[in-house]
Amino acid sequence: MYGKNFNLLVLLILVIVVAQFVFPVSAEASCKQGNESSGTVIIGTVEGDSHTFGKDSVATALEDEGFEVIDLGNGVSAESFAANAKEKKADFVFSFASMSTTMIHQIQIEEQLKAAGIRDKVITGVGGSLVTQAWSDQIGADIYTAGSEDAVSKAKSALLKSNKNVPKTCSANKSATKNLNV
Repeated sequence: MYGKNFNLLVLLILVIVVAQFVFPVSAEASCKQGNESSGTVIIGTVEGDSHTFGKDSVATALEDEGFEVIDLGNGVSAESFAANAKEKKADFVFSFASMSTTMIHQIQIEEQLKAAGIRDKVITGVGGSLVTQAWSDQIGADIYTAGSEDAVSKAKSALLKSNKNVPKTCSANKSATKNLNV
């Protein structure tokens, strides 16, 4: 009898685990099928920094809301941010820095976007554990993000102000990204 109950328990746990992966993906996929992209986002962690939690949570939240997200990964140079933004005709460039020694690269991204002639065509956002609104203002970024929900809200608002696109709303997986701080 013990063996049969054990097998049933294993199967039950397996079904629960599989359901957690299948249903959110299906809900997200069905939500995205009817929506065009709200905008293209270049996102990455700056050169010299390997902390990706903030970037990853913001990227997921933006994707869940219908943005096309191009994740450059971590340790990305300012030149690479600018080149990718220009090539992909991005609406946004979000950079993340979690160390005081790497935050300087966010200034360089602003400069590289100007040098590429596209700074006035993209909305820049900054985040990271040490990044503040004062830092964002100081370097000339358009958006300071304190977390994933904040990033989505500010990105949608920025699009409306810029008259580029009217963002569409998708509620799939919202609870998964709620209250995450960058």
